Amino acid sequence: MQHGLASASLAAKADGAQIDWPASLRARQGLPLAAEHLRWLQPQGRSSNQHLFLLDCSASMVESGAFARAKGLLLQWLRWAYLQRECVALLCFGAGQTRWLLQPTRAPRWNAELIEPLPGGGGTPLAAALQTGWDMTARHGQRPSCLWVISDFRSPDVLELERQADPGHTQIWVDCESASASSSKPFGGAARLSQAWPASFRLKL
Repeated sequence: MQHGLASASLAAKADGAQIDWPASLRARQGLPLAAEHLRWLQPQGRSSNQHLFLLDCSASMVESGAFARAKGLLLQWLRWAYLQRECVALLCFGAGQTRWLLQPTRAPRWNAELIEPLPGGGGTPLAAALQTGWDMTARHGQRPSCLWVISDFRSPDVLELERQADPGHTQIWVDCESASASSSKPFGGAARLSQAWPASFRLKL
């Protein structure tokens, strides 16, 4: 499977195509990602997509080691966005607060100095982070937007959110919860939200 994905990606680079990640994740329908699931965007003269990254900086992320892994993954995705001339934004949430670290902009070339020093701690204001992301999507509606929520989803907000109607935004839950990260049993917040909101997709970090 990995060989097939690598071959498909190399062929796409030769043709100048880009992977349409939201469409590819929809196509896999919960199966392991394979080459036949990949969907492509044709090169354009300017950025056509906007990726809003919501990074959970809570204490549970730090204690499990997921925060460090999430920052490394985020750096890779921002590098990919820069190479593809995509537009990005970055919201950090933790300790009951949300803060835009990057407003919507063309993806910067270098991001390590921005991401690596980020501190973590406190609770997980997931509902506030999502609402802030949705508001930003509405303000910049001229481009198709996708919310990438990078979190362990260990938040009581999940219990209220899963009872709400699907907001209809394209959201990808990057599930960082680790079974060994806590003495308590896994909460499964990302899986619960992906079940409640069919327009969303779950990736396990």
